[in-house]
Amino acid sequence: MQEKTFKQKAVKIVPISLIAVAIIWFGGAAAGLAPVLLQRLAGIVLVTMVYALLLAIPKTELKEKSLFQNLKIKIPVIIVIAAIIWVVAGQAGFPIWWQIEFVAFALVGLFYFVLLDLRTMKPEKGQFHAVIRLIGTYAFASVLFIVITAQLPQFDPAHEIEKLNRPPVKLSGLAGPEVIAAGREVFEQNKCFNCHKVFWEGNSDRGPNLGTKQIGLYSEDYIKEQILEPRKTQSPGFEDPKSKKAMPTYYDEDLSEDELAALVSYLKTMRDPTHMPVEGKFPDQWTWWDDPKILEEGKIVFEGLEPATEGLNCAVCHGKDGIPMMTGALDFRNENQPDTDKMPDHLPGVQMKDWPDGLWYKRVTRGVEGTPMAPWGTIFPHLYLWKAEAYARTFHDPLDKRAEKRPVPPIPTKEDIEKWKTEGLFLDPLL
Repeated sequence: MQEKTFKQKAVKIVPISLIAVAIIWFGGAAAGLAPVLLQRLAGIVLVTMVYALLLAIPKTELKEKSLFQNLKIKIPVIIVIAAIIWVVAGQAGFPIWWQIEFVAFALVGLFYFVLLDLRTMKPEKGQFHAVIRLIGTYAFASVLFIVITAQLPQFDPAHEIEKLNRPPVKLSGLAGPEVIAAGREVFEQNKCFNCHKVFWEGNSDRGPNLGTKQIGLYSEDYIKEQILEPRKTQSPGFEDPKSKKAMPTYYDEDLSEDELAALVSYLKTMRDPTHMPVEGKFPDQWTWWDDPKILEEGKIVFEGLEPATEGLNCAVCHGKDGIPMMTGALDFRNENQPDTDKMPDHLPGVQMKDWPDGLWYKRVTRGVEGTPMAPWGTIFPHLYLWKAEAYARTFHDPLDKRAEKRPVPPIPTKEDIEKWKTEGLFLDPLL
């Protein structure tokens, strides 16, 4: 009997497998099976199909490859795989050293498969040659391991002992920037980077990214409460039991008053004048533009009912219902309205629906020259001004009418932050 070709076998295997997947998926759904179970059963069928296709590949005579033949396919493939690993790990939020480690594992795989395809070694001439080969193999693997691991961060006992013996922070005689630097040191010493990122820095997203959340917008009392009583108010998106227990509760005993004050000073610098604050756990995050709770709080500020911003009432000019009460006041209902031409940094031709976050921020915090729109950022906490801006947008873009959330902005770089300082966007000399 003539053996069937691979194509003849595949023509039977693939349709049968796909029909089985369809029966499992639709039949199981009709029977009320959980989607997770359906996915696993369908996955088993697909894995079985791949295994059957591999078995159907006709046997060929094995021929030894030259070193060039061995490498000419493997090296381009491993370069592509390494690039994919690097990008995917970076997008998933892994720190750079983890990315390097993942790529290193891929390179080890390359070495392993190259080794498997090398020409067969000649038989040993005796016991001495066998021992030499064994020692050589062990020595090569050891050198490879040492060279790779030497490039990774090393544990330095002397450095750790130095940190333990370092005197406590004393704020007397320190200026603002020095206090902020001392606060960052407290942040590092207490391993806060292990759970919290600060913009692009940090090792994990177990806790909120304090930079994109913009913890610096909040009051000093609130920040201290989050440090000393972390169970009292949970950050949005981190309400699950595991996250609630993650933050230690012993900092009220471990931190001196000066250390706590320095740490708060450092955290107060966590602000971004170009983007709305971001909430939630990576990758399920959202900005304040799409946060119902923030929009409700923003409405209170907008209508002049927020005690923390007594004297600020946006509705007096812009209207409680979005209908301008004063000539020349911006009509938030008109999504096609352009930016004012009274400011040198105005964006000509850009409609309100496309305004970047930074433009909203500048117009509210810096005001508009020659109009009643005062530089409110020099008078009121910016936390509440961001909330009022989020609510003002709902007059032309109501939350319940949105088809999708606004995209989460990219994490600012170190260069971005230096630029903010140079341009004075913070309205605060210390920042």
